[in-house]
Amino acid sequence: MSTAVRQELAALYRLAHHYGWTDLTSTHISARLPEDPDHYLLNSHDLMFDEITASNLIRMSFEGAAVDDQPGSGKIVNLAGHIIHSGILSARPEVNFVIHSHTRAGVAVSAMPGGLLPLSQHAGFVLGTLSSHPYQDSTAVADEGALLAGDLGDNYAMLLENHGLLVVGRTAAEAFIYHYYLEMACKIQVDILSSTNKPIEITDDAMTALHDWGAPHNGPHGGVQWPALIRMLDRTVPEFRT
Repeated sequence: MSTAVRQELAALYRLAHHYGWTDLTSTHISARLPEDPDHYLLNSHDLMFDEITASNLIRMSFEGAAVDDQPGSGKIVNLAGHIIHSGILSARPEVNFVIHSHTRAGVAVSAMPGGLLPLSQHAGFVLGTLSSHPYQDSTAVADEGALLAGDLGDNYAMLLENHGLLVVGRTAAEAFIYHYYLEMACKIQVDILSSTNKPIEITDDAMTALHDWGAPHNGPHGGVQWPALIRMLDRTVPEFRT
C-alpha cells in the first residue's frame, strides 16, 4: 500500500510541474499513509517538483520527525509545510491528500477583496466548498496548523489570503481536480478583471447546479480524469514511480 501512495503523491508533484503550479522548491503536497494514519509523506525542500520520485519522499510524523531518514540523508524538511499539512491531516481524518500552492493567479485572487467570484464554470465547481484564511507566517504563529484547519472547516478548498491556494482530497485524483478547477477559476478571473470592471456573473440559480456538481458529497471527484493523467506521466516521465 505504501508504494501505491508514494507513486500517487509523486504523480501529483509531477502534475504540478506539468501544469506550472510550482514556486521553485517551495510549496508542498502531502499524502497520509493508510497503514499508519498518524504519519504522512512530504517532499524534501531541496528538490524541484520534476525531481520528485516515489522513493525520495519523506515519511513524517505529526510531531514533525522525519521518522525513516538517517542523519545526512540529504532530505530537508520544510517546517512551514509540516505545520500546514500535519494540521490539516490531523483535523480531517477523512482527507488523505493536501495540496498547497503559490500560483501567480491563486495569489492574485487571494488578495482580491471579493475573493473568488462566480465568473466561470470552474469557479462554480469549487465555490460551494471554498473558505478563506487570513495571511500569517506559518512558522511564526502559534497553532497555525490548527487555525488553518479551523478555517478550512468541512470544505475542500481554501484561499490563503495574500499567499495562495490550499485544497484537500480523499484521493489523489480528488485533490488534483479541486486544485485544477480552483487554479483555472483564478486564471479566468484575473483575465476577465484585466479586461473589464463590470463582468457578467453567473446567476444564483445557475450557480446552485454548479455547486452541486462540485460538492464533496458527490465525490470523490477526479476518478474519470486521473487514469488519463497517469498514462500521460507514464509516457513522459515514468521515473516518477521509482
